[in-house]
Amino acid sequence: MLLITLKRTFLSGFQHFKRNGWLSFAVTSILSLTLLIISTLIVLSLAANLVIRNVQDKVDISVYFKSDTPESKILDFRSTVLQYKEVKSSEYVSKNQAFDDFKEKNADNPVILQSLDAIGDNPLNASVNIKAITPDKYDIIATAIQNSAFKDDIIRINYAKNKLVIERLNNILSMTRRVGITLAALFSLIAILITFNAVRITIYAHRQEIEIMRLVGASDRYIRLPFIFEGITYGAISAIFVMFLLFPLIRFAVPHITGAVSVKDVQSDFIHYFWLIFLVQLLVGVGLGIVSSLIAIRRYLKI
Repeated sequence: MLLITLKRTFLSGFQHFKRNGWLSFAVTSILSLTLLIISTLIVLSLAANLVIRNVQDKVDISVYFKSDTPESKILDFRSTVLQYKEVKSSEYVSKNQAFDDFKEKNADNPVILQSLDAIGDNPLNASVNIKAITPDKYDIIATAIQNSAFKDDIIRINYAKNKLVIERLNNILSMTRRVGITLAALFSLIAILITFNAVRITIYAHRQEIEIMRLVGASDRYIRLPFIFEGITYGAISAIFVMFLLFPLIRFAVPHITGAVSVKDVQSDFIHYFWLIFLVQLLVGVGLGIVSSLIAIRRYLKI
């Protein structure tokens, strides 16, 4: 009996959706715009997280040692640093390796190569490149190194520029989220108001039918459910429509937002989280539809 009631009231609610015509189109458009903003926020977060991950893979602390520091002492330093719980990995770069890497990177620059030949000696220093488990650990690592027993053998720690890059990226990501959440909240309110008015108009258009159902003894739940299902239909159709829009959005918008991450990487993450994103969209869309319907029913459907 319950399943029959749900089926009938759902079909009735879907009929309301179809009969409202342009009003249904307007409600669905606003709901879709709201969900699209939420989706865009998710896509931007995925892209920003990929950018940060790419930067993090390239960021490290480079500790340079004085020319007269014995290799054995530098290796002792590396072993000591690896014992820090904040350190993910540590790589020793000898003077000769640093010199060969530098020449390889500047193979197309004859001026630099000629300058190296003119110097006649290897001007570079041995170093240890350290990667942290997470970006917020670099400060702790740098402070520990500056206060370590090896501090007198160190000529410089190359970290300040890398720290600035990570902080800027995190600030951009934080600002993007705040703006996105604000816009999503604003359009959610607009969507609730428009859906509320659509259900209100539907209630008014079916007022005689509602009176007849009351006279024949229809339950309050049976009268209310079609309008709730109408709100659910608005939200569900909007969520499905937006998911179809997201693929071209990622394809054409991401390259203009950031060139630091490939579209394929964002698409890969999007596909990986597809059902989770769709579930969020569906829950938000249906939730907005239900809330709007319940407000309209409570105010205009006196049962």
